[in-house]
Amino acid sequence: MLLAAIAVALVAVGQSVPAAAPVNAKAAAPACPQPGRPTLKILTVGDSITGGATMAGSFTAGYRAELGRLLNQSCVPHEFVVAAEGGVTCNYWSSRMAGLVTTHRPDLILLNCGTNNNLSNATAAQIAAFEGTYRALFDTALDLDPDVIMYPSWVQYSSGHGTTGCTTPPGPSPAWLPASEAKVNDAIYRSMLVIDEYGDRVPTWIDYQSIPEGYLDQCGVHPTPGGYDVMGRLAYNTIAPRLGVPLAPVPCGLVGRRPGFSVGQWVPCATMNLNP
Repeated sequence: MLLAAIAVALVAVGQSVPAAAPVNAKAAAPACPQPGRPTLKILTVGDSITGGATMAGSFTAGYRAELGRLLNQSCVPHEFVVAAEGGVTCNYWSSRMAGLVTTHRPDLILLNCGTNNNLSNATAAQIAAFEGTYRALFDTALDLDPDVIMYPSWVQYSSGHGTTGCTTPPGPSPAWLPASEAKVNDAIYRSMLVIDEYGDRVPTWIDYQSIPEGYLDQCGVHPTPGGYDVMGRLAYNTIAPRLGVPLAPVPCGLVGRRPGFSVGQWVPCATMNLNP
């Protein structure tokens, strides 16, 4: 299956964690005004991209490293709960979302799934089923907890090929994947258009579509560490208005796109220099 399992990375750093088990840990904050904010609990749900497949596996891996750094910088104490399993589709979380919400009682949920849902040759009925599954994840979480805020994500685009040096399991990005991801993003857009009954509890999307291919590893699916920094900044800037904190700069004029329109050509960055 696509995308290496986060459980494997967790074992690599000496943690004994059952497959698909969330990992909890608190991120330390710098000296900030007292009394400070209450600790913000953030549940991150997804596949190995959420897990941080190209980084040392832990609660700070992947985009959480940069997201946590920016939250610390803005004096937002926080705790991450990681529910990530490599190779899974959005359907995997259908039977698990309720347990995650009732067990952890997060303040925010950041959902990033769909890369592994192959919609490249999907029928209209199959696409409609995906939309229903995606929407049901929100229905479940928001019905169970009247205070939780939830953010959907448009998935980043894979390259559709690999290059020399590809070592991240399961190997090079298949050629069909970018077209499937475009259909996934379009379906996510349609499914969330009818979420109005929840109002500002689903404030907006996190748009990972704007991450250019240069920020993917040699296998063409998972972000490089620099690509995860971009993800962290995009996630931070999406939730920042809700938290009342300043936005962070993003590199190379990332602007995203609305599903259904072409990706366009992105300005390449030889070096990110996000954190000089």
